Amino acid sequence: MGFIRIRPAQAEALQTIAMASPDVFAKLTQALSEQAHPSIKASEFREFVTRISNDEEFASAFCPQLISLATFRRVERLASEELYDALFEGMEVADLPKATIEWYKAVRKDFIRLLDCDGVRLPAKALHLSTDFESLFASANVVTDVRPVFDGDRSSLVGAVVVQTLRVHYVGNGRGHTSGELSLALDADDIEKLIDELKKAAMKADTAKREFGEKLGADIFVVGEETYGFG
Repeated sequence: MGFIRIRPAQAEALQTIAMASPDVFAKLTQALSEQAHPSIKASEFREFVTRISNDEEFASAFCPQLISLATFRRVERLASEELYDALFEGMEVADLPKATIEWYKAVRKDFIRLLDCDGVRLPAKALHLSTDFESLFASANVVTDVRPVFDGDRSSLVGAVVVQTLRVHYVGNGRGHTSGELSLALDADDIEKLIDELKKAAMKADTAKREFGEKLGADIFVVGEETYGFG
C-alpha cells in the first residue's frame, strides 16, 4: 500500500504521543501485551493506558490513534509491519518534526507489537463491528408545517392541514457511500408508533446487555455507549 495521509489533527496527536519517553512507551507496550483479560471497551482501554502512563494528555492522543490504526488494519487486512511503514512514510511526507520522526523510528518494534496485541486489537474489532454498516445515523428532526386549503377559485382560505415530516440525516461508512437525508411524512398514528418502537428498542438493548452479560460473563455494551475517544 502507499503511505497514510496525515491530517493536521492526527499530526498533532502523533506529536503528543512522541512526547512520552521511550521507557514509558515500552512499559505501556509490555503491560498491554501481557493483559490477562483485555477488554473490548474503549473506556476501559483508556483507563488502563492512563493508569500505566500516568499522563491524561498522552492517553487522549494515544487511544484514538491506536484504535483507529488497528481498525484500519483490520478493514484493509494489513500486516502490522506494513501499516507501521505506511504511517511512518506518511509522517515523513507530512514533514513532521525531525524529533517526532526519530522517536517513531526508535519505537518501531514496540509500536508493531501494540498493533498485534489483544489489548488494542479487541477494542478495535468492537469498533469495526459497531460501525460496519452501509450508512450510519447522524441526526434527525421533525419539521411541522401548515398547508392551507383554498376554496374553488382560490380567493379565500377554507382550512389548513398540519403536516409533519421526519428528516433522517445519515452518513456513509467511509467506503464510497455518500451522506444524505431521508424525508418521511408522518401522521398522528405514525408518530405514536415511532415513539413506541423507540421505547421498545431501548428496553430490548438494556435487556440484551444485562442477560448476555450475566450468562456469558463477558464485556458487552450497546453501540453508542463507547466513544473510542472520538467524542
